[in-house]
Amino acid sequence: MKHKIQINNMLKTLAFTLENGKSLSSALDLLSRTTNGKNEKKVYASIYNDVKEGVAFSQSLKKHKVGSLDTIQFISMAEKGLNFRESLKNIIDYIEVKETFERDTSEKTTLPFLYFVLAVVVVIGVKFFAIPYQMEKTMDGYPEEIMDLIVNHLNIAQIMTDVLFVLTLVIALYLILLIVALFGKSTVTQAIAKSINLNLPFSSRIIKKFEKFMIFSMAGKMLQSGISYKFVINATMQTTTIKSFKFAFQNTLETIKNNGKFVFSSVLYDDLEKELLVGVGSSRQIGLVMTEISERAKADALKLTINFFRMITGLAMFLLAFAVFVEFWTVVLTQILIEKGLIEMQKAGF
Repeated sequence: MKHKIQINNMLKTLAFTLENGKSLSSALDLLSRTTNGKNEKKVYASIYNDVKEGVAFSQSLKKHKVGSLDTIQFISMAEKGLNFRESLKNIIDYIEVKETFERDTSEKTTLPFLYFVLAVVVVIGVKFFAIPYQMEKTMDGYPEEIMDLIVNHLNIAQIMTDVLFVLTLVIALYLILLIVALFGKSTVTQAIAKSINLNLPFSSRIIKKFEKFMIFSMAGKMLQSGISYKFVINATMQTTTIKSFKFAFQNTLETIKNNGKFVFSSVLYDDLEKELLVGVGSSRQIGLVMTEISERAKADALKLTINFFRMITGLAMFLLAFAVFVEFWTVVLTQILIEKGLIEMQKAGF
């Protein structure tokens, strides 16, 4: 079913309705009755019916493909312990941060995509037009010595165009995969892109920082609201989709259960964050530290992403320069070699 439900606007409406004393099901019923779009009405009505029948709100959103994977994760975690009305504010803040960053990203990626397109245009022009034309021209009346020289020269051009095309495709796909993993609207495609990025250099760090920002933000709020540390860690473990995070949280739970000690895994915390957590007593205090860790993760994620886009832009510029060189090699240098070969043959008395 195609629909144009904006998850942020939907959650804002729900938050406002809940603030006025309505229940979640009542708020969804109100949305289904007041929305103008026919398809949107059906989706809201379906979500309302699901929630009324006891289906979790996050699961219903996933079922009807409303919201991105990370937003649904965030909502799922909020359902495990926080006051839903209060948690909606955190989720809305998270979405707005991402939407602002997505707009900035769109501006930063325009130039590299332009470079990629220009490089591909040059590759197509050289591979399918310039090289065949030069080959045909070379075969037309030139001595065998010059023909051999030019054929070898154009074979090198052919290899360079193939390498350039593969490099352009790989780097462009690398960029697209990260954009889909961060800002994809489909839960399926976002999940696939996210799992691929987790196995790639540099982008895996960005994905992990954004995940850390999300889950630690909600974990911090849950702890500050008085929910037990064990419950929060368990909820966080069930929410995250990153295997290394799941294992670290699971190890923390087992250590608390067996030894009664807190374990701060290097997978989740850097040295400074460990120092901040050491000696912290109550769950509320840990919650405050986790909120601070979430803010640090957000800043790191934004910084890493900006550096990634700069790197991609630099690579795109290099590919375009390489494409211009291949064109020069194919068109200009071929003519220079022909002229040089003819002159040398004249001097040799041919």
